[in-house]
Amino acid sequence: MKISIADLSERISFVYYETTRNERGDIVKGAENVRCIVWANVYPISAKIADITPERQNQINYRVIIRSRSDILPDDEIFWRGKRLKIISPPYDLDGRREFTCLNCTEVLADGRT
Repeated sequence: MKISIADLSERISFVYYETTRNERGDIVKGAENVRCIVWANVYPISAKIADITPERQNQINYRVIIRSRSDILPDDEIFWRGKRLKIISPPYDLDGRREFTCLNCTEVLADGRT
């Protein structure tokens, strides 16, 4: 896949959650923090409608390409155009030259489903 810096035209935010422990010692999600804000190329790669439950579930998968970074973790979430994207596979080097990092994501729906 051929990509250049000029193709990175979208602003995205990487968000992570601090983990804390409650009174019983269980790990719970804490405060939401922004790890970084970067330029990216975001585009949908697939969509499906699942009729597994009594209600239909729409799912859209995205591919996000950013400049090479090593501080992005698989637990991070991405905010883009009012959407919350969950990273579904580890970040990987796009072309083997450490220029771009590729992330495969799925949209998190308003009720928390992916």
